[in-house]
Amino acid sequence: MSSDLLAGRRIVLDCRLLGMGGAGRVTELLLDHFRDEPPAGDWILWGSPERVDPLVFPGAIVVPWSGDPRTLFGQRDLFRVPGGDVVLYSHQIRPLRPGRSVTIIHDTIPLRHGGTPMRRRLKRLYFRAVARASDRVLTDSEFSRECIERDLGVPRERISVMTFPSDSERAEAVARLREELGQEERLLYLGRFAPHKNLERLCRAFAASEFAARGGTLLLVGGWDDEAERMRAWVDAERIAGVEVGPTTTDAEIDRLLASSRALVLPSLEEGFGLPAFEAAASGLPVAASRTGAMTLLGPEQAALFDPLDEDAMREAIDAATSQPAGPPAPMETSFADVVLDALRSALGARA
Repeated sequence: MSSDLLAGRRIVLDCRLLGMGGAGRVTELLLDHFRDEPPAGDWILWGSPERVDPLVFPGAIVVPWSGDPRTLFGQRDLFRVPGGDVVLYSHQIRPLRPGRSVTIIHDTIPLRHGGTPMRRRLKRLYFRAVARASDRVLTDSEFSRECIERDLGVPRERISVMTFPSDSERAEAVARLREELGQEERLLYLGRFAPHKNLERLCRAFAASEFAARGGTLLLVGGWDDEAERMRAWVDAERIAGVEVGPTTTDAEIDRLLASSRALVLPSLEEGFGLPAFEAAASGLPVAASRTGAMTLLGPEQAALFDPLDEDAMREAIDAATSQPAGPPAPMETSFADVVLDALRSALGARA
């Protein structure tokens, strides 16, 4: 589809989740690409200037925003969305504002995990409203595409699958840092501490592993403050030795942890993509991961895959990954940004 559809159009890119987990990291990857290859159109980057300014690409302007994008299920910002011809929302928690839009629905996991049955039903209604309000939907994997089609009733042809690129410069920098720091006997988890992340099983599997018996530790990083407090209390109550719980941290500290850990583990019951697993593998760090979502695309030389409901299988994968030496960086190149831009063109063309 011709890029002329973007030329001269005002395109709003929702950057409010920068620094807030996986959705923020996806936005960062997109901005990194646009700095190297600025797209057509007049781009408005809507988010915290502190987060957005270092990532601005030529021709884009920043519209300042502050707050929590999750407040009132995203509707606090209903009348704060900058005006434009099309809006690219970076997460399914978005203002239900009319107008041309493309929404990244990373997965439908919240409809099955976490909260009460009533809350999950309300989430289903909300997710369906988000899908109806979007001209196009972007998602992380074929697995998520099938879930969105099934759970939200979105026609398959309106859903595009993005395959996220690895940041080759970052992967190589982490590999160099590994040579400088060396590796500690640490198993690393990066991500939210939500119920579907399966962290209680992970802690029990770790405690039974040979890696733990040799004095290895498990570090859980990335939970929001309330999640970290609950997880820390559970670990203390269960008296599981060797498990440390940390909150979200800086990109620089994450790179240091990826460089100095023995392996990364991602034990989710479901995962649309599993970005931490791919970024760890890109840096050469061995991975133990659930056999779900896009993580099944990781090769046997990169990851030991397991059934997330089987603690013995998880334990074996932990021991396999932590026994494997780190390899050279192996970043993955994709047409991620092209898929995003084509979705925006489709949204503009659909109502032209």
